[in-house]
Amino acid sequence: MHLQTNPWLDYLQEVFRELNIPSENQTENLAQSVAAYCKIHHPNGVQNEELKLLIARAACAVDRPEVAEKVLQSMHPHARHIPQWIEILEELHHFPQLLPYFSRGIIRPADWAGAQSDRMWILDFSRLALSQAEQHEMMIQQSIQNLLEQMVVFWDTTSGAGTLGLKGLEDLEIEKGDSLGDYVKERLKQHAILRNWKTIPSTLNLG
Repeated sequence: MHLQTNPWLDYLQEVFRELNIPSENQTENLAQSVAAYCKIHHPNGVQNEELKLLIARAACAVDRPEVAEKVLQSMHPHARHIPQWIEILEELHHFPQLLPYFSRGIIRPADWAGAQSDRMWILDFSRLALSQAEQHEMMIQQSIQNLLEQMVVFWDTTSGAGTLGLKGLEDLEIEKGDSLGDYVKERLKQHAILRNWKTIPSTLNLG
């Protein structure tokens, strides 16, 4: 009887070797679980950075943060905030929806001494790939709205307390009028009402 192989498992084992993740029973099981997930949820393939985050997430789920750290060290800009990423990967329940934004660094954590809470989030518009047709005010605002709808879960546990750093906004200022920074603040204010937050996340323009 011919046993059907899983191409995902072969590829993941190669990725593990490239990342110098030691071959042992638990990491073999880890590779098998990620391969099974990818086969079901990503039958047409997945970007390399997304795959690495899936490995890191799975490693955190089985209490292997050292494996997750090794994976994150190979990623940019993720390597700059490894402790924050490991904490997020261990606790965040909305990971599948956020994976494309996490992997490209569009949404990422940061540490900043002046933040209202112990976690500050960055929304990096310079990493947002927009086509020529999408680079006008209405489409940009729609993109911002979609991103914020994915992010608002971050502030539910703090009832809105926290900080959102905005990076690369100037590159998106297409037309005169209200700034996109003001649009972000207005959207956060609306989410605060809808989600019954006690306060609204502060915003910080990071240039």
